[in-house]
Amino acid sequence: MGKTTSLTGYIGSSVRRREDERLLDGRGQFVADRAAGAHHVVFVRSTEPHAAIKRIDVSAAEHMPGVVGVFTASDLGICGVPIPTLTTPDPQFTAATSCVLAEQRLPILASDRVHYAGQPIAVVIAEDRYRAEDALEAIEVVYEPRPAVTDPLEALEPDCPVLFDHLDGNEAARLNYSFGDPGAAFAAAATVVTGTYRMNRHGAVPLECRGVLAQFDARRARVEVTTSTQVPHMVRNAICAVTGWSRQEIKVSVPDVGGGFGTKANVYAEEILLALLSRQTGHRLIWVEDRQEHLVASAQGRDQLHRTRLALDGEGHILAWANDFVVDIGAGSLWVAGIIANTAIHLLGPYRIPAADIAGRAALTNKTLVAQYRGAGRPEATFALERSLDAAARELGLTGEEIRRRNLLTDADMPYPRPIPYRDGVPISYDGRDYRACLESVLDALPRDEVTRCAARYPQYRIGYGLASYLEATGRGPHETARMRLLPGGRFEVTAGAASAGQGHETVFAQVAAEALGVPIANVAYVAGDTERLPDGVGTFASRSAILAGSAVHTAAGQLVDLAIDRVARLSGAEHCDIQYADGRFHVAAGHAVSWEELARAIAVGGDQEGGGALDVTAVYRVPTVTWTMGVHAAIVGVHRRTGIVKVLRYAVSHEGGREINSKIVEGQIIGGVAQGVGGALFEHWEYSDSGQPQSTTFAAYHLPLSTDVPRVRVRHLHVDTPVNPIGVRGAGESGTIAVYAALAGAVDDALGGRIHVDSTPISTGELCRALARTAS
Repeated sequence: MGKTTSLTGYIGSSVRRREDERLLDGRGQFVADRAAGAHHVVFVRSTEPHAAIKRIDVSAAEHMPGVVGVFTASDLGICGVPIPTLTTPDPQFTAATSCVLAEQRLPILASDRVHYAGQPIAVVIAEDRYRAEDALEAIEVVYEPRPAVTDPLEALEPDCPVLFDHLDGNEAARLNYSFGDPGAAFAAAATVVTGTYRMNRHGAVPLECRGVLAQFDARRARVEVTTSTQVPHMVRNAICAVTGWSRQEIKVSVPDVGGGFGTKANVYAEEILLALLSRQTGHRLIWVEDRQEHLVASAQGRDQLHRTRLALDGEGHILAWANDFVVDIGAGSLWVAGIIANTAIHLLGPYRIPAADIAGRAALTNKTLVAQYRGAGRPEATFALERSLDAAARELGLTGEEIRRRNLLTDADMPYPRPIPYRDGVPISYDGRDYRACLESVLDALPRDEVTRCAARYPQYRIGYGLASYLEATGRGPHETARMRLLPGGRFEVTAGAASAGQGHETVFAQVAAEALGVPIANVAYVAGDTERLPDGVGTFASRSAILAGSAVHTAAGQLVDLAIDRVARLSGAEHCDIQYADGRFHVAAGHAVSWEELARAIAVGGDQEGGGALDVTAVYRVPTVTWTMGVHAAIVGVHRRTGIVKVLRYAVSHEGGREINSKIVEGQIIGGVAQGVGGALFEHWEYSDSGQPQSTTFAAYHLPLSTDVPRVRVRHLHVDTPVNPIGVRGAGESGTIAVYAALAGAVDDALGGRIHVDSTPISTGELCRALARTAS
């Protein structure tokens, strides 16, 4: 058989997003749009950050009009039943980093003790949301408060109260690794800079809050769950693990999802509970999270403290790097292994670092749970390393661009091995081309001399310029799946295991399929997956969908062609080896070809091959390891001379990526990532009182960036092939976010003439005001 060829070239084309017309004119179907006919569910949530539950009195609520039932953990037989952990590192990574994970037991419903304000305790089902909320207010929970632990460093002290009875401390995870001879390097260094860097707690806050719809199909003896998730197969697996149901007894599907960013790449108690309750009651049930509930109870992110040392020679070359970090995961995290490992790996950055000593711990506190928010350890690691480089540059009298120029990897260094394995156990080797070229590219896109023009245009601001580089492992395995089938009329239906939360899957996977098949893209329809249509899958997170799911779609196309050639051979009487597939047609002999439409008619009922079965394939694509991408961000900011308020005036990103399936969608991903980074760097902070009470429960207290806070972002893409996957794609979903914090911090330093060194985010306006006052005096 000849190889599939294509004249269409859809990969690399900025095809208009198919989703947009439907979503923009209000025809989207989110969980909340499917509420008709459903009973409503609400949750009794803890008002205490840490307490023993002495009594739960639901008697008044149970007898209120319209109430179907009130359920506690004991009613459902799930006292002490935990939500299953979602990820563990490969044994080789564990051995190389001495990684130890504590056994977390995150209860589905708290029954005897609560560990954060917002933790679910009981469930109310009523005929409508109004009656459910009324019943909620009638439920009395009697608590015996306990001291709350809110500081992660204190949590790890041996004399700190232990939060969970089955553990002997509050350490949820730890790892460490070293290479080279860091001790000798620090002793011989011309310059050693030390620092303590903090990235405070914030998170995704997607436009759509979470939601779950569940109903029991008695005819099929199956519960059908529709949930706004990025990981439907993980949700299915968790429900099966908790209930003991078989995979045939549960179907999980994903509707339109209004943003996820990692908060929805998690399994939640609400998803498990609605599945349980729909089967137990027989009712169609819906729960839609309100915004205040989201700000208290949905998984949060970041919240890391890094203590650093960076050793350099007299010319500004890195000799050694040491970082001891702590991650505050609140009352727990199903993703703790991923977060701590991501942080530790990405602390090496895109630089030549001959020696390092890295140690990290995760601490349990009385705060909301944590998940993998966009970047999941990479922004925090980048902030610590890039801020240390800026401090070193100031000490050595170098510019930010020059110290990076002297240390960034170039084409002469590639591939660049690192002496530890990745989380999948495969030794790390950066597979890029020339990281220094990204620096030169961004300096061309946003040259430093634009500071002068900005100063003239914005005299009310002190103007500064900042740079930050980042490195990212993308396309984490182990696998992803796709299904492709030939429809009547010769069209195609494609499904992938990676669920869309706004990334444009309907468009990009149709592009991949159309190019692989050599057919017009109009002939390809993408259908969102569910666990019945596609029984196996992993999900959308960690810049993996285009690589893994895209490659699975590409593989499925090849398998469909192979299967179709067998049918064409039977239909035409030709030998297998004589049939060539090119440009969407099967060439049997000179001047004779069979189209997909003809083949579809032949296998239909009444056709010549009606008994041959459907042309329907499911492909699994396994990636050998991650592929690496990097980039450099440049920013020009203004610090208001009177108020200290920071305004981002100019922004540019140059990133070394692979083949772009749809360059406009990639650009949109990067710009959206920059916007989220601006929010985290300047505004967003989930604050807690010393007693553990959440303080950021409305948008009046939790500030998000406005459209006026984000400038136009100049994006440059430096294409570098990767052999890791068949379509040559590198991930870009998190590229826009990772370096924003450090770039803006460096620009603020520069604006104040080096009189301040920003070491935490969000950047404190009060500190800038005080620094400006000192400058004026």
